[in-house]
This record gives sequence, C-alpha cells and structure tokens, in this order.
Amino acid sequence: MDHQPLQHEDVEMVSREISSGFVMGMMDLYERSQLQNVAIFVDYDNVYHTLMKHYSHNPDHPDPEKNLFVQLWNKYGRDNVRTFRAYADYEQIDADLTNLQKKRIQIRHVYGNGRKGEKDRKNSSDIELCIDAIESTYRDEKIGTYVFVTADSDMIPIMSRMMYKRKRVELYYVPAAAREEITYYAHAVYDLREFLKIEEREYNLDDYVIPALEAIEEWMDRNSGKPNVWLGGIALTNALVKKLQIPEKQVSDLIETMEIEGIIAQQGIKVNGKPKKEYYITDKGQDELTNRKVASDSIIDKE
Repeated sequence: MDHQPLQHEDVEMVSREISSGFVMGMMDLYERSQLQNVAIFVDYDNVYHTLMKHYSHNPDHPDPEKNLFVQLWNKYGRDNVRTFRAYADYEQIDADLTNLQKKRIQIRHVYGNGRKGEKDRKNSSDIELCIDAIESTYRDEKIGTYVFVTADSDMIPIMSRMMYKRKRVELYYVPAAAREEITYYAHAVYDLREFLKIEEREYNLDDYVIPALEAIEEWMDRNSGKPNVWLGGIALTNALVKKLQIPEKQVSDLIETMEIEGIIAQQGIKVNGKPKKEYYITDKGQDELTNRKVASDSIIDKE
C-alpha cells in the first residue's frame, strides 16, 4: 500500500493537537495539585444571618446533605484541607460550638458591637478573615486553593489579592445578597442554595395576617406590664419568625404590608425615660381579628 507523505499543514495540525493535549494535561495536573492543599474561610456571621433571613436555613443543618460544613468536607476531602475556619460573633447567632468543633471547624469568635438588629449590627468578622487569609499565604506557601464562603461582596478585595498571588480561588455565595461581579474574582463559583439543596417556597402574605395579629395579642398578654420590655421592630420580627415559621425577609414584608393597610401601627412610648416606638393592633386590625373569631365560632356551632 502506498503511503502518501504528510503535507506541511497536516504536520502543523498534528503538532497543534499534541501541544493542546499536553497543555490541557498539564493544566489538569496543576489544578489537581492545587486542590491537594486547601484553605477554607467561612464568613459565618454573614452566611448565617443571610440564609436564615431569606430561607430560614441554618448552615449547621441537622440533615448532612444540607449542612454547610459536612458538604464542604465532602467536597474537598479531609486529607486535602489544611485549615477550615468559621468567623462570627457567636453571641449573636444560634450556633452549637461543640457541634462545630466535632466537625473539626476552627472557631474564630470576633466580637461585634453587641447589637442584634440588622441595621445596627456590625462586626469585624470579614476583616479578621481577610487578615488571616493573607497571613496564611506566608505561613504555608503550599496552600494552592483558597475557598471563601460568604453572602455578600465584602470578599472581593481578598479574592482579587489571592488571584494576583497565583492562588486558585473558589467562591460559595448567595446571589440574592451579593453583587454579580463577585463571580469574576473566582476560578469556580457555587450557589449556596444549590450546594445546600435549599428549597425555595412561595409565600402568600395574606394567609399570615390573622396569625400575625394573634401572635401580637399573645405577646402583649405575656409581656404587658413588664419593665424594659416593648414590642419594637426587632421584638416583633423575632416573635413572628418564631410563631409563623417563615423567613425573616417574608416577615419584614408582612409587617410593612400590615402597616400600609393600617392593620398595625407604631406609637411613641417611654422606657426608662427614653423615647421608643412600639407596635400595636389598630381598630381595623381588631375588627379583622373579631370577624375571624366570629366566623370560627359559627363553623364550630354548625358542626
């Protein structure tokens, strides 16, 4: 059989394919070597409050498939992770520290300002996290991959710095709470909703108006006359989250809707001589509650 000599363009094509395969193989080898030395940094304060507010999802969920820490261990492997740190003001979140330590999480308690409202709360977790991440590049130069878990865009500067240092950066975040450009600063990006198998529900706020009014009545019955206790915005939000078992975001929307419709309102009071605002049920709200009770009694009588 006659063999036709390879043409110059055929030689070039084969050379390109060999070169491309070699480069891809080297890149794959390099990526796998990077993933053999991993550092994980969790802005836990931020992640906890965001997931609870939007989805009523505790990151340290009892279901392993929905547990942030269990899933990160499964993703990167126990033999590859060199440090796994979670930063938060642990006095402000519902966290079982013993349970976290059993998962080999390095707890970093960072005191905030002691305030619990979203507008007033301020902590230094993200700053402490960034400082530790930078310091780790000098302490352990073998770390090739840095994993950042956050819910907002505060991690952009540290992620950018790590890329300049030729580190692989992987990001876990909540799209609803972060700017889209944060994804430009990572080699791999994961949506925490998908990673933790969070089920998003639709809520009809009208269904929660009467239960919310009943919750306010119950709160007043329990706390009426107690010193230094009033139904401000934080107290009302916490009471409704607990009573209605819906995310804080939906509770905030419900409170706003009820105010607009004149079902509840705020009045000025004084606590220890200081002016405060307290929610109460308006006459319109009381009428709705009364009508609900009358309708309920009517159904019972018919039965």
